[in-house]
Amino acid sequence: MAIPIRLAVMMVLLVTVTAHPHRRHCHMSRYRSLSPSDIRAVRHLHNEHEKSPFSDGIKCYRKMIRQKPSVCDLQESDRLILTLERVSLAVDVLQNVTESPLTTLVSQPLTMFLSLEDDLKFCRKSPKYSDPPSPKLMPWLNHLKNFRERVPTECVQDAVLLSLIQLRIEDVMCWANSE
Repeated sequence: MAIPIRLAVMMVLLVTVTAHPHRRHCHMSRYRSLSPSDIRAVRHLHNEHEKSPFSDGIKCYRKMIRQKPSVCDLQESDRLILTLERVSLAVDVLQNVTESPLTTLVSQPLTMFLSLEDDLKFCRKSPKYSDPPSPKLMPWLNHLKNFRERVPTECVQDAVLLSLIQLRIEDVMCWANSE
């Protein structure tokens, strides 16, 4: 019986990380690209959510996203902090999706974002990325916090589900490519 390559790689990584935890490093290079199945899963979730007659997605998405400056224009530590905050928000939303047609589509994106969140948290603990947020980042973090606290849960869900592609493809890749 042949073991699929993906499973074999995951088993080797698991053994390496669990056998030698002190050897785990902040390597985000694996996020420089995205597997076709992950892209399809996120796009499918995004597209199905857009079909919802109850979605106020675009309006909510615009409330959530700050356009200037680009995440890529931030310094590395700030980029990590902001990406981690956005990924954590995405994980929270994906774990709480209650709209029945979407619940079956959440599994693969949730697994991907949980793994990413774990890696980002690990990187955040490394000395290279342990700096506090810069004054340039604080408006971004305050905006995200205010959005999360002041906007209805449905609007947060709409905005996050519509931003998953941008988050994974642009923000995470921008962070990973600078590493």
